[in-house]
Amino acid sequence: MTADRKFRLPKDIPLDEYPKPEVFLTEGRRLIDEAQKQGMILRVMGPIALHYHFPDYVELYGHMERLGERVFTDIDYAAYGKHRGKLVPFFQSQGYDYNKRLMMLFGQTRHIYFASGADRVPMVDIFFDKLDMNHCVDYKNRLEIHPYCVSLTDLLLQKLQIVQINDKDLKDMMLLLLAAQVSDTDQGAINGKYVARLFSDDWGFYYTATTNLKKVQDAVESVPVLTAGHRKVIRDKANQLLEVIDQAPKSGKWQKRAKTGTSKPWYNDVSDW
Repeated sequence: MTADRKFRLPKDIPLDEYPKPEVFLTEGRRLIDEAQKQGMILRVMGPIALHYHFPDYVELYGHMERLGERVFTDIDYAAYGKHRGKLVPFFQSQGYDYNKRLMMLFGQTRHIYFASGADRVPMVDIFFDKLDMNHCVDYKNRLEIHPYCVSLTDLLLQKLQIVQINDKDLKDMMLLLLAAQVSDTDQGAINGKYVARLFSDDWGFYYTATTNLKKVQDAVESVPVLTAGHRKVIRDKANQLLEVIDQAPKSGKWQKRAKTGTSKPWYNDVSDW
């Protein structure tokens, strides 16, 4: 296969050509299984991961009006950088191409593959070793926690790190807090102990994350499909996390940066390609 087919963003593909949501869900698992056979680890992030983690909540998730008419736009994966060199031939063997310019610009930290047709997804986005956006979510030794997805803890961290958080990301956080337990383990739960330890040495991430946990508590009132019981669960779990985070001892580095506060930028300024 050659890398000269035209890459189209999912939003530019007409709806009558667009794959059904079931294609994304099936293909997400299929690619993970095929990569595993070749000794590579891929783990799904984003809304597809929420579908995998919480099948009993998919109907509610749909009614939260978070997903657009295309439902899914791509498959986002986390992977280890040590497998970077194997991924180009792997994805080509699975019916996907890559854009040479994008690979030259971002290939060390991110791979973007694309395909066309009813049985393939239009875009696959792979992040290596970490999600380095406003704040860094590190995947070192963490992609083995779940066989198909990044952990619930890391899914939450991906949302908590967003400085300019939007309605869709807040709704993803609501579903996470509603469906997952807060515990001190990564096995089927949000690991509050891990989150607190991470933030105890990073005031910037701490500030953004605790701000977002308070925002999600306020935002539940704007989602009509959530019942009073749903809202209480979400608020209570956000409070539980806030308490665990605030009670954890803070490092000298954290204390020093806290004195500066928001008078200086506390996050990385990022823009997507």
